[in-house]
Amino acid sequence: MQRLVRWTWAALMLLLPISSFPLISRGLGVQSVAALSIVFLFILLVIWFVPYLIRGGRLSLATIPILIFAAVALIATLAAFFIEIPAFREFTRWRTAVENLVTLGIGLSAYLIASSWPVNKADFNHLLRWLNYGGLVIILWSAVQAYFTFIAGGYPGWLEKMQSLLSASGLLYYRRVTGLAFEPSWLAHMLNTIYLPWWLAATLRKTSAHSFRILHVSFENLLLAGGAATLFASYSRVGWLAFLLVIAYIILDLNLRLVGWLRGSITRRWSRPFWQIVGKTALPILLFMGLIGVYLGMFLSAGYGLSKLDPRMAQLFDVKTLKEEGVMMFANRLVFAERLVFWQTGYEIFNDHPVLGVGIGNAGYFFPEKMGAFGYALTEVGQLLYESPGLPNTKALWTRLAAETGLAGLAIFITWLLVLWNCARGLGTSPDQLHRALGSFGQFVLVALLIEGFSVDTFALPYFWLALGIMTAGFQHWVVNGSTSTPAA
Repeated sequence: MQRLVRWTWAALMLLLPISSFPLISRGLGVQSVAALSIVFLFILLVIWFVPYLIRGGRLSLATIPILIFAAVALIATLAAFFIEIPAFREFTRWRTAVENLVTLGIGLSAYLIASSWPVNKADFNHLLRWLNYGGLVIILWSAVQAYFTFIAGGYPGWLEKMQSLLSASGLLYYRRVTGLAFEPSWLAHMLNTIYLPWWLAATLRKTSAHSFRILHVSFENLLLAGGAATLFASYSRVGWLAFLLVIAYIILDLNLRLVGWLRGSITRRWSRPFWQIVGKTALPILLFMGLIGVYLGMFLSAGYGLSKLDPRMAQLFDVKTLKEEGVMMFANRLVFAERLVFWQTGYEIFNDHPVLGVGIGNAGYFFPEKMGAFGYALTEVGQLLYESPGLPNTKALWTRLAAETGLAGLAIFITWLLVLWNCARGLGTSPDQLHRALGSFGQFVLVALLIEGFSVDTFALPYFWLALGIMTAGFQHWVVNGSTSTPAA
Protein backbone atom coordinates (compact mmCIF):
# COMPACT_ATOMS: atom_id res chain seq x y z
CA MET A 1 0.00 0.00 0.00
CA GLN A 2 2.82 2.41 0.83
CA ARG A 3 4.34 1.90 -2.62
CA LEU A 4 0.93 2.51 -4.24
CA VAL A 5 0.54 5.77 -2.32
CA ARG A 6 3.98 6.97 -3.36
CA TRP A 7 3.36 6.21 -7.03
CA THR A 8 -0.05 7.88 -6.84
CA TRP A 9 1.66 10.99 -5.47
CA ALA A 10 4.20 10.78 -8.29
CA ALA A 11 1.43 10.66 -10.89
CA LEU A 12 -0.40 13.56 -9.24
CA MET A 13 2.66 15.82 -9.22
CA LEU A 14 3.75 14.80 -12.72
CA LEU A 15 0.32 15.52 -14.25
CA LEU A 16 -0.24 18.90 -12.57
CA PRO A 17 0.53 20.77 -15.83
CA ILE A 18 -2.68 19.42 -17.45
CA SER A 19 -5.24 21.82 -15.97
CA SER A 20 -8.29 20.88 -18.07
CA PHE A 21 -8.24 17.32 -19.38
CA PRO A 22 -10.97 16.90 -22.05
CA LEU A 23 -12.20 13.46 -20.92
CA ILE A 24 -12.67 14.66 -17.34
CA SER A 25 -14.19 17.94 -18.55
CA ARG A 26 -16.83 16.12 -20.59
CA GLY A 27 -17.46 13.56 -17.86
CA LEU A 28 -18.03 16.19 -15.19
CA GLY A 29 -19.95 18.49 -17.50
CA VAL A 30 -17.68 21.46 -16.86
CA GLN A 31 -16.10 23.77 -19.39
CA SER A 32 -12.58 24.26 -18.08
CA VAL A 33 -11.55 23.33 -14.52
CA ALA A 34 -10.85 19.62 -14.79
CA ALA A 35 -7.23 19.03 -13.83
CA LEU A 36 -6.08 15.48 -14.58
CA SER A 37 -4.29 15.37 -11.21
CA ILE A 38 -7.69 15.55 -9.45
CA VAL A 39 -8.21 11.88 -10.34
CA PHE A 40 -5.12 10.89 -8.37
CA LEU A 41 -6.05 13.30 -5.59
CA PHE A 42 -9.33 11.40 -5.21
CA ILE A 43 -7.44 8.08 -5.14
CA LEU A 44 -5.19 9.42 -2.35
CA LEU A 45 -8.25 10.64 -0.48
CA VAL A 46 -9.76 7.14 -0.53
CA ILE A 47 -6.72 4.90 -0.04
CA TRP A 48 -4.67 7.07 2.31
CA PHE A 49 -6.26 10.18 3.84
CA VAL A 50 -9.54 8.70 5.07
CA PRO A 51 -7.78 5.63 6.59
CA TYR A 52 -5.21 8.03 8.09
CA LEU A 53 -7.94 9.94 9.90
CA ILE A 54 -9.70 6.74 10.97
CA ARG A 55 -6.44 5.52 12.51
CA GLY A 56 -6.25 8.70 14.57
CA GLY A 57 -4.05 10.76 12.29
CA ARG A 58 -3.75 14.39 13.36
CA LEU A 59 -3.84 17.60 11.39
CA SER A 60 -1.55 20.59 11.83
CA LEU A 61 -2.93 23.50 13.84
CA ALA A 62 -2.36 25.60 10.72
CA THR A 63 -5.31 23.79 9.10
CA ILE A 64 -7.84 25.06 11.66
CA PRO A 65 -8.59 28.44 9.98
CA ILE A 66 -9.24 26.89 6.56
CA LEU A 67 -11.53 24.27 8.12
CA ILE A 68 -13.45 27.09 9.81
CA PHE A 69 -13.60 28.89 6.46
CA ALA A 70 -15.08 25.78 4.83
CA ALA A 71 -17.75 25.67 7.57
CA VAL A 72 -18.54 29.37 7.07
CA ALA A 73 -18.75 28.86 3.29
CA LEU A 74 -21.22 26.02 3.84
CA ILE A 75 -23.31 28.12 6.23
CA ALA A 76 -23.27 31.07 3.81
CA THR A 77 -24.39 28.80 0.95
CA LEU A 78 -27.26 27.32 2.97
CA ALA A 79 -28.25 30.74 4.30
CA ALA A 80 -28.44 32.00 0.70
CA PHE A 81 -31.61 29.95 0.22
CA PHE A 82 -33.33 32.45 2.54
CA ILE A 83 -32.42 35.50 0.44
CA GLU A 84 -33.86 36.54 -2.91
CA ILE A 85 -31.55 35.46 -5.71
CA PRO A 86 -32.38 36.43 -9.32
CA ALA A 87 -32.97 33.70 -11.90
CA PHE A 88 -30.31 33.17 -14.55
CA ARG A 89 -31.18 31.09 -17.60
CA GLU A 90 -31.74 27.41 -16.73
CA PHE A 91 -29.38 27.27 -13.72
CA THR A 92 -30.75 25.88 -10.46
CA ARG A 93 -29.51 27.03 -7.07
CA TRP A 94 -29.10 23.55 -5.59
CA ARG A 95 -26.96 22.37 -8.50
CA THR A 96 -24.86 25.55 -8.34
CA ALA A 97 -24.36 25.13 -4.60
CA VAL A 98 -23.35 21.47 -4.87
CA GLU A 99 -20.97 22.01 -7.81
CA ASN A 100 -19.19 24.93 -6.17
CA LEU A 101 -18.94 23.29 -2.75
CA VAL A 102 -17.35 20.32 -4.52
CA THR A 103 -14.74 22.64 -6.09
CA LEU A 104 -13.99 24.03 -2.63
CA GLY A 105 -13.74 20.45 -1.37
CA ILE A 106 -11.19 19.66 -4.10
CA GLY A 107 -8.94 22.53 -3.08
CA LEU A 108 -9.34 21.82 0.64
CA SER A 109 -8.60 18.12 0.11
CA ALA A 110 -5.44 18.95 -1.82
CA TYR A 111 -4.23 21.14 1.03
CA LEU A 112 -5.12 18.70 3.82
CA ILE A 113 -3.59 15.67 2.10
CA ALA A 114 -0.40 17.53 1.12
CA SER A 115 -0.03 18.94 4.64
CA SER A 116 -0.43 15.49 6.23
CA TRP A 117 1.42 12.96 4.07
CA PRO A 118 5.11 14.00 4.05
CA VAL A 119 6.65 13.00 7.36
CA ASN A 120 10.35 12.81 6.49
CA LYS A 121 12.84 14.27 4.05
CA ALA A 122 12.50 11.33 1.70
CA ASP A 123 8.79 12.13 1.32
CA PHE A 124 9.47 15.81 0.61
CA ASN A 125 12.16 14.99 -1.95
CA HIS A 126 9.81 12.48 -3.59
CA LEU A 127 7.11 15.14 -4.07
CA LEU A 128 9.52 17.82 -5.20
CA ARG A 129 11.34 15.57 -7.67
CA TRP A 130 8.10 14.68 -9.44
CA LEU A 131 7.03 18.31 -9.29
CA ASN A 132 10.26 19.13 -11.13
CA TYR A 133 9.63 16.46 -13.77
CA GLY A 134 6.19 17.91 -14.43
CA GLY A 135 7.72 21.38 -14.64
CA LEU A 136 10.20 20.11 -17.21
CA VAL A 137 7.28 18.89 -19.33
CA ILE A 138 5.74 22.37 -19.15
CA ILE A 139 8.96 24.03 -20.27
CA LEU A 140 9.62 21.61 -23.14
CA TRP A 141 6.05 21.71 -24.49
CA SER A 142 5.97 25.50 -24.17
CA ALA A 143 9.29 25.70 -26.01
CA VAL A 144 7.77 23.78 -28.93
CA GLN A 145 4.84 26.21 -29.00
CA ALA A 146 7.19 29.20 -28.72
CA TYR A 147 9.21 28.01 -31.71
CA PHE A 148 6.18 27.78 -33.97
CA THR A 149 4.42 30.98 -32.87
CA PHE A 150 7.46 33.27 -32.52
CA ILE A 151 9.81 31.85 -35.17
CA ALA A 152 7.97 29.65 -37.67
CA GLY A 153 4.99 32.02 -37.79
CA GLY A 154 2.21 29.49 -37.23
CA TYR A 155 1.21 26.24 -35.57
CA PRO A 156 1.22 22.98 -37.55
CA GLY A 157 -1.88 20.80 -37.59
CA TRP A 158 -0.32 18.03 -35.51
CA LEU A 159 0.43 20.47 -32.68
CA GLU A 160 -3.14 21.80 -32.66
CA LYS A 161 -4.45 18.23 -32.57
CA MET A 162 -2.17 17.33 -29.66
CA GLN A 163 -3.30 20.42 -27.77
CA SER A 164 -6.95 19.51 -28.26
CA LEU A 165 -6.25 16.07 -26.77
CA LEU A 166 -4.58 17.56 -23.69
CA SER A 167 -6.65 20.69 -23.04
CA ALA A 168 -10.42 21.19 -22.94
CA SER A 169 -10.05 24.50 -24.77
CA GLY A 170 -7.77 23.03 -27.44
CA LEU A 171 -6.60 26.56 -28.21
CA LEU A 172 -3.16 27.75 -29.21
CA TYR A 173 -2.66 31.50 -28.95
CA TYR A 174 -0.93 33.83 -31.37
CA ARG A 175 2.47 34.86 -29.99
CA ARG A 176 1.60 33.46 -26.56
CA VAL A 177 2.41 30.01 -25.15
CA THR A 178 -0.16 28.13 -23.11
CA GLY A 179 1.77 24.99 -22.17
CA LEU A 180 -0.66 22.22 -21.25
CA ALA A 181 -3.04 24.63 -19.54
CA PHE A 182 -6.50 25.84 -20.54
CA GLU A 183 -5.16 29.29 -21.43
CA PRO A 184 -1.96 31.35 -20.98
CA SER A 185 -3.13 33.00 -17.74
CA TRP A 186 -3.61 29.54 -16.21
CA LEU A 187 -0.10 28.60 -17.29
CA ALA A 188 1.20 31.71 -15.53
CA HIS A 189 -0.92 30.87 -12.47
CA MET A 190 0.53 27.39 -12.06
CA LEU A 191 4.07 28.63 -12.65
CA ASN A 192 3.71 31.42 -10.07
CA THR A 193 1.94 29.43 -7.38
CA ILE A 194 3.99 26.24 -7.23
CA TYR A 195 6.75 25.78 -9.81
CA LEU A 196 8.69 29.05 -9.85
CA PRO A 197 8.45 29.52 -6.05
CA TRP A 198 10.09 26.13 -5.45
CA TRP A 199 12.76 26.58 -8.12
CA LEU A 200 13.54 30.07 -6.82
CA ALA A 201 13.61 28.91 -3.19
CA ALA A 202 15.85 25.92 -3.99
CA THR A 203 18.19 28.18 -5.95
CA LEU A 204 18.47 30.83 -3.24
CA ARG A 205 18.83 28.25 -0.46
CA LYS A 206 21.30 26.18 -2.50
CA THR A 207 19.42 22.93 -2.12
CA SER A 208 17.84 20.42 -4.47
CA ALA A 209 15.50 17.44 -4.44
CA HIS A 210 17.99 15.67 -6.73
CA SER A 211 21.48 14.42 -6.00
CA PHE A 212 22.94 15.04 -9.46
CA ARG A 213 24.53 18.27 -10.69
CA ILE A 214 25.38 19.46 -14.20
CA LEU A 215 28.66 21.42 -13.99
CA HIS A 216 27.78 22.25 -10.36
CA VAL A 217 24.36 23.54 -11.48
CA SER A 218 21.31 21.91 -9.89
CA PHE A 219 18.22 20.77 -11.77
CA GLU A 220 16.17 23.49 -10.03
CA ASN A 221 18.61 26.16 -11.27
CA LEU A 222 18.01 25.07 -14.86
CA LEU A 223 14.27 24.80 -14.36
CA LEU A 224 14.16 28.31 -12.86
CA ALA A 225 15.70 29.76 -16.02
CA GLY A 226 13.36 27.77 -18.25
CA GLY A 227 10.33 28.53 -16.11
CA ALA A 228 11.00 32.27 -16.10
CA ALA A 229 11.34 32.21 -19.90
CA THR A 230 8.08 30.26 -20.17
CA LEU A 231 6.30 32.77 -17.93
CA PHE A 232 7.56 35.59 -20.13
CA ALA A 233 6.37 33.80 -23.29
CA SER A 234 2.88 33.36 -21.82
CA TYR A 235 2.42 37.15 -22.06
CA SER A 236 0.23 37.05 -18.97
CA ARG A 237 0.32 40.55 -17.52
CA VAL A 238 -0.93 39.43 -14.11
CA GLY A 239 1.59 36.58 -14.20
CA TRP A 240 4.45 38.96 -14.94
CA LEU A 241 3.34 41.30 -12.16
CA ALA A 242 3.07 38.45 -9.63
CA PHE A 243 6.59 37.25 -10.38
CA LEU A 244 7.90 40.82 -10.25
CA LEU A 245 6.31 41.22 -6.81
CA VAL A 246 8.13 38.09 -5.61
CA ILE A 247 11.43 39.58 -6.84
CA ALA A 248 10.56 42.85 -5.08
CA TYR A 249 9.90 40.91 -1.87
CA ILE A 250 13.31 39.21 -2.12
CA ILE A 251 14.96 42.62 -2.54
CA LEU A 252 13.01 43.97 0.46
CA ASP A 253 14.09 41.01 2.60
CA LEU A 254 17.72 41.51 1.60
CA ASN A 255 17.44 45.23 2.34
CA LEU A 256 16.06 44.60 5.82
CA ARG A 257 18.89 42.16 6.50
CA LEU A 258 21.40 44.75 5.28
CA VAL A 259 19.89 47.45 7.50
CA GLY A 260 20.09 45.17 10.53
CA TRP A 261 23.69 44.24 9.81
CA LEU A 262 24.81 47.85 9.22
CA ARG A 263 23.01 49.14 12.32
CA GLY A 264 24.58 46.45 14.43
CA SER A 265 28.05 47.10 13.00
CA ILE A 266 27.86 50.87 13.52
CA THR A 267 26.41 50.79 17.04
CA ARG A 268 28.95 48.17 18.15
CA ARG A 269 32.05 49.85 16.73
CA TRP A 270 31.29 53.54 17.28
CA SER A 271 29.90 54.63 20.60
CA ARG A 272 29.72 58.37 19.94
CA PRO A 273 26.15 59.81 19.96
CA PHE A 274 26.46 61.01 16.35
CA TRP A 275 27.24 57.53 15.01
CA GLN A 276 24.54 56.02 17.21
CA ILE A 277 22.00 58.37 15.59
CA VAL A 278 23.34 57.52 12.13
CA GLY A 279 23.13 53.78 12.78
CA LYS A 280 19.71 53.76 14.40
CA THR A 281 17.86 56.48 12.48
CA ALA A 282 19.52 58.09 9.48
CA LEU A 283 20.85 54.92 7.87
CA PRO A 284 17.51 53.04 7.83
CA ILE A 285 15.76 56.13 6.42
CA LEU A 286 18.34 56.52 3.63
CA LEU A 287 18.21 52.85 2.74
CA PHE A 288 14.40 52.91 2.80
CA MET A 289 14.37 55.86 0.38
CA GLY A 290 16.84 54.04 -1.84
CA LEU A 291 14.64 50.95 -1.77
CA ILE A 292 11.61 53.00 -2.83
CA GLY A 293 13.69 54.28 -5.75
CA VAL A 294 14.62 50.72 -6.71
CA TYR A 295 10.99 49.61 -6.60
CA LEU A 296 9.82 52.57 -8.66
CA GLY A 297 12.54 51.87 -11.19
CA MET A 298 11.61 48.18 -11.36
CA PHE A 299 7.91 48.76 -11.93
CA LEU A 300 8.37 51.70 -14.31
CA SER A 301 10.89 49.68 -16.32
CA ALA A 302 8.50 46.73 -16.36
CA GLY A 303 5.68 49.01 -17.49
CA TYR A 304 7.82 50.49 -20.25
CA GLY A 305 8.86 47.02 -21.37
CA LEU A 306 5.21 45.91 -21.40
CA SER A 307 4.21 48.90 -23.50
CA LYS A 308 6.82 47.94 -26.11
CA LEU A 309 6.37 44.16 -26.09
CA ASP A 310 2.61 43.73 -25.64
CA PRO A 311 0.30 45.60 -28.06
CA ARG A 312 -2.43 45.55 -25.38
CA MET A 313 -0.24 47.80 -23.20
CA ALA A 314 0.90 50.25 -25.90
CA GLN A 315 -1.07 53.11 -24.29
CA LEU A 316 -0.02 52.37 -20.71
CA PHE A 317 1.55 55.82 -20.27
CA ASP A 318 -1.18 57.70 -22.12
CA VAL A 319 -2.13 60.00 -19.24
CA LYS A 320 -4.18 62.23 -21.54
CA THR A 321 -6.67 59.43 -22.25
CA LEU A 322 -6.94 58.69 -18.53
CA LYS A 323 -7.76 62.33 -17.76
CA GLU A 324 -10.18 62.90 -20.63
CA GLU A 325 -12.04 59.59 -20.86
CA GLY A 326 -11.86 58.20 -17.34
CA VAL A 327 -10.59 55.00 -15.75
CA MET A 328 -12.91 52.55 -17.52
CA MET A 329 -12.16 53.80 -21.03
CA PHE A 330 -8.46 53.88 -20.21
CA ALA A 331 -8.69 50.29 -18.98
CA ASN A 332 -10.60 49.34 -22.12
CA ARG A 333 -7.78 50.65 -24.28
CA LEU A 334 -5.44 48.40 -22.28
CA VAL A 335 -7.81 45.45 -22.86
CA PHE A 336 -8.36 45.34 -19.12
CA ALA A 337 -11.81 46.88 -18.69
CA GLU A 338 -13.56 43.49 -18.48
CA ARG A 339 -11.61 42.62 -15.35
CA LEU A 340 -12.54 45.91 -13.70
CA VAL A 341 -16.21 45.31 -14.55
CA PHE A 342 -16.10 41.83 -13.00
CA TRP A 343 -14.38 43.12 -9.86
CA GLN A 344 -16.75 46.08 -9.51
CA THR A 345 -19.75 43.78 -9.88
CA GLY A 346 -18.38 41.53 -7.15
CA TYR A 347 -17.97 44.55 -4.90
CA GLU A 348 -21.58 45.64 -5.52
CA ILE A 349 -22.79 42.16 -4.56
CA PHE A 350 -20.67 42.25 -1.40
CA ASN A 351 -21.96 45.74 -0.60
CA ASP A 352 -25.53 44.38 -0.48
CA HIS A 353 -24.63 41.23 1.48
CA PRO A 354 -21.58 42.14 3.58
CA VAL A 355 -21.77 39.60 6.42
CA LEU A 356 -22.06 36.16 4.80
CA GLY A 357 -22.29 37.07 1.13
CA VAL A 358 -24.60 35.27 -1.28
CA GLY A 359 -23.18 31.76 -0.96
CA ILE A 360 -20.53 29.85 -2.88
CA GLY A 361 -21.11 30.07 -6.63
CA ASN A 362 -24.14 32.38 -6.43
CA ALA A 363 -22.45 35.65 -7.41
CA GLY A 364 -23.13 34.92 -11.10
CA TYR A 365 -26.89 35.15 -10.60
CA PHE A 366 -26.55 38.83 -9.65
CA PHE A 367 -24.45 39.95 -12.63
CA PRO A 368 -27.29 41.16 -14.89
CA GLU A 369 -28.68 43.50 -12.22
CA LYS A 370 -25.47 44.57 -10.45
CA MET A 371 -23.15 45.11 -13.38
CA GLY A 372 -22.66 48.70 -14.52
CA ALA A 373 -23.95 49.88 -17.91
CA PHE A 374 -20.41 50.15 -19.27
CA GLY A 375 -20.00 46.38 -19.00
CA TYR A 376 -22.72 45.63 -21.55
CA ALA A 377 -20.65 47.34 -24.26
CA LEU A 378 -17.75 44.91 -23.77
CA THR A 379 -17.56 41.82 -25.99
CA GLU A 380 -16.19 39.45 -23.34
CA VAL A 381 -18.88 40.45 -20.86
CA GLY A 382 -21.60 39.90 -23.47
CA GLN A 383 -20.25 36.45 -24.27
CA LEU A 384 -20.13 35.59 -20.59
CA LEU A 385 -23.73 36.68 -20.01
CA TYR A 386 -25.41 35.35 -23.15
CA GLU A 387 -23.23 32.70 -24.80
CA SER A 388 -21.10 31.00 -22.14
CA PRO A 389 -22.56 27.74 -20.80
CA GLY A 390 -21.47 28.66 -17.25
CA LEU A 391 -22.47 31.26 -14.72
CA PRO A 392 -20.60 34.57 -14.81
CA ASN A 393 -17.90 34.95 -12.19
CA THR A 394 -15.87 37.74 -10.61
CA LYS A 395 -12.59 36.57 -12.21
CA ALA A 396 -10.77 37.24 -8.92
CA LEU A 397 -10.41 35.14 -5.79
CA TRP A 398 -10.52 38.14 -3.46
CA THR A 399 -13.73 39.64 -4.84
CA ARG A 400 -15.29 36.19 -4.98
CA LEU A 401 -14.53 35.56 -1.32
CA ALA A 402 -16.06 38.92 -0.40
CA ALA A 403 -19.16 38.53 -2.59
CA GLU A 404 -19.89 34.88 -1.77
CA THR A 405 -18.76 34.49 1.85
CA GLY A 406 -18.87 38.11 3.09
CA LEU A 407 -16.63 39.67 5.67
CA ALA A 408 -16.80 36.51 7.76
CA GLY A 409 -15.36 34.22 5.08
CA LEU A 410 -12.88 36.77 3.72
CA ALA A 411 -11.49 37.52 7.19
CA ILE A 412 -11.08 33.84 8.07
CA PHE A 413 -9.42 33.04 4.74
CA ILE A 414 -6.96 35.90 5.18
CA THR A 415 -6.34 34.72 8.76
CA TRP A 416 -5.40 31.31 7.37
CA LEU A 417 -2.95 32.92 4.95
CA LEU A 418 -1.41 34.95 7.78
CA VAL A 419 -1.01 31.80 9.87
CA LEU A 420 0.75 30.15 6.94
CA TRP A 421 2.93 33.23 6.51
CA ASN A 422 4.10 32.91 10.10
CA CYS A 423 4.76 29.20 9.55
CA ALA A 424 6.82 29.96 6.46
CA ARG A 425 8.79 32.68 8.23
CA GLY A 426 9.40 30.30 11.12
CA LEU A 427 10.75 27.66 8.76
CA GLY A 428 13.21 30.24 7.49
CA THR A 429 14.93 30.23 10.90
CA SER A 430 15.51 26.47 10.90
CA PRO A 431 19.13 25.30 10.72
CA ASP A 432 18.06 22.63 8.23
CA GLN A 433 18.59 23.56 4.58
CA LEU A 434 15.44 21.83 3.29
CA HIS A 435 13.30 23.50 5.96
CA ARG A 436 14.65 26.92 5.03
CA ALA A 437 13.95 26.23 1.36
CA LEU A 438 10.39 25.17 2.15
CA GLY A 439 9.97 28.33 4.22
CA SER A 440 11.06 30.51 1.29
CA PHE A 441 8.86 28.40 -1.00
CA GLY A 442 5.79 29.16 1.13
CA GLN A 443 6.58 32.87 1.32
CA PHE A 444 7.00 33.16 -2.44
CA VAL A 445 3.71 31.32 -3.04
CA LEU A 446 1.83 33.64 -0.68
CA VAL A 447 3.36 36.78 -2.21
CA ALA A 448 2.52 35.61 -5.74
CA LEU A 449 -1.01 34.70 -4.63
CA LEU A 450 -1.65 38.34 -3.70
CA ILE A 451 -1.56 39.19 -7.42
CA GLU A 452 -2.67 35.86 -8.89
CA GLY A 453 -5.79 36.17 -6.73
CA PHE A 454 -6.88 38.96 -9.09
CA SER A 455 -6.67 36.66 -12.11
CA VAL A 456 -8.15 33.29 -11.12
CA ASP A 457 -11.11 32.74 -8.82
CA THR A 458 -11.73 28.99 -8.82
CA PHE A 459 -11.03 26.79 -5.79
CA ALA A 460 -10.56 23.69 -7.94
CA LEU A 461 -7.15 24.49 -9.42
CA PRO A 462 -4.90 22.60 -6.99
CA TYR A 463 -1.64 24.51 -7.40
CA PHE A 464 -1.50 26.94 -4.49
CA TRP A 465 -3.36 24.46 -2.27
CA LEU A 466 -0.70 21.79 -2.84
CA ALA A 467 2.17 24.27 -2.49
CA LEU A 468 0.87 25.61 0.81
CA GLY A 469 0.12 22.08 1.98
CA ILE A 470 3.73 20.99 1.33
CA MET A 471 4.99 24.05 3.20
CA THR A 472 2.64 23.28 6.12
CA ALA A 473 3.97 19.72 6.21
CA GLY A 474 7.49 21.15 6.27
CA PHE A 475 6.56 23.31 9.24
CA GLN A 476 5.04 20.29 10.98
CA HIS A 477 8.22 18.28 10.34
CA TRP A 478 10.33 21.12 11.77
CA VAL A 479 8.09 21.35 14.84
CA VAL A 480 8.32 17.62 15.52
CA ASN A 481 12.09 17.53 14.98
CA GLY A 482 13.33 20.54 16.87
CA SER A 483 10.89 23.40 17.43
CA THR A 484 9.14 23.87 20.75
CA SER A 485 5.87 24.88 19.12
CA THR A 486 2.75 22.75 19.42
CA PRO A 487 2.74 20.40 16.44
CA ALA A 488 -0.80 19.30 15.74
CA ALA A 489 -4.47 19.51 16.49
